[in-house]
Amino acid sequence: MGGDNAPGPEVAGAVAAARARGTKVVLLGDEARIRQELHRIGGTEHDVSVRHCSQVITMDDHPGQAVRKKRDASMRVAFEMVKRGEAQAVVSAGNSGAMLACGLFILGRIKGLDRPGIAVTLPTLEPTGIASAPRVGQCVVLDTGANIDCKPITLAQFAVLGATYARIRELTPRARPRVGLLANGEEASKGTALLRDAHHILSHADSYQFDYAGFVEGRDIFQGIKRAAPSQGPLRTHALSTEPATVQGLDVVVTDGFTGNVLLKTAEGAGRFIADLLKAEVMRSWLVKLGALLMRPALLQLKRIVDVEARGGAPLLGVNGVAIICHGRSGPRAITRAIEVAEEQVAAGLLPAMTQAVASHRTVFEQLAASRAAVPSANDEPGERPVALPGSDGTLPK
Repeated sequence: MGGDNAPGPEVAGAVAAARARGTKVVLLGDEARIRQELHRIGGTEHDVSVRHCSQVITMDDHPGQAVRKKRDASMRVAFEMVKRGEAQAVVSAGNSGAMLACGLFILGRIKGLDRPGIAVTLPTLEPTGIASAPRVGQCVVLDTGANIDCKPITLAQFAVLGATYARIRELTPRARPRVGLLANGEEASKGTALLRDAHHILSHADSYQFDYAGFVEGRDIFQGIKRAAPSQGPLRTHALSTEPATVQGLDVVVTDGFTGNVLLKTAEGAGRFIADLLKAEVMRSWLVKLGALLMRPALLQLKRIVDVEARGGAPLLGVNGVAIICHGRSGPRAITRAIEVAEEQVAAGLLPAMTQAVASHRTVFEQLAASRAAVPSANDEPGERPVALPGSDGTLPK
């Protein structure tokens, strides 16, 4: 009940999900306010259950401190219910930092995982072989806000989490989802030392669960990867080629939480800008209005594709449970969809699949990270990484 307009959207969304799918939903928060809202929309406890909580974690609270001190906060109690097996998932439009803190402190991380990440799906063009008729697919982007600073192995593990999520949720037509690492260019020499180290791990891991596509740019998320030569392999180069350019679909893009959050909000702002500009242009003349009327089916389809509320929320991947983080301004439809997504994740066995995937990559990732740290890349600029001086016997000190 921590959304900007709580408890209205949460109550209406939960009732809609319960009536549409028979989902058992427990609403946690101020019981009097929740029941008042239930009565207002004609809902009853036949639709949802209500559990009173005397505290709430606000947007102004420090996430970690609030989770520790506010033991009867609705968000903390919800996570504890999942921990005890009384519930299977948590959905909240409250403080996202507190959601992350609850996930870490109460549920804990998947064994062997460095850090959990927040994933979102963005629309992407999936090539079909017909240039004029691409299919609109979904690209998973993570992290989008949980981790400002990451280690190379953290980004590599995000690739595993994202690929497993895309495969289990059936967001990709490929058995091995195609994963890209977000950078400022496609060449292997681009990026920071962190990105080049993560690139080293991913390009040498030879994972059976995903196909690593190398560095990708922000535009590739929406348009797919354009390559000059399809046979260049996982380590992308830019040798001259006479082969025609081809476009390949992209299922997962990995980045740190700071960059991912900026990317997400920039994309949302660009979408609103285009929509507002289009609306303003349509209102300029009756001729343009007539043209828009003729294009109405296409415009409605476009609106459905970029509809943020249809996404529902962002899953917190990597904790020992299912948790969905909704936007603070989420309306009832977004809450309903978030509950549906949570239910789908539980039914599909996402957590066991991720636990197995992380375990199967742990050893090889750690070995590659250690080997990379011991031998700096020739692409690194002076001062970008610590330099290990050899000991008297000519070996690197431990």
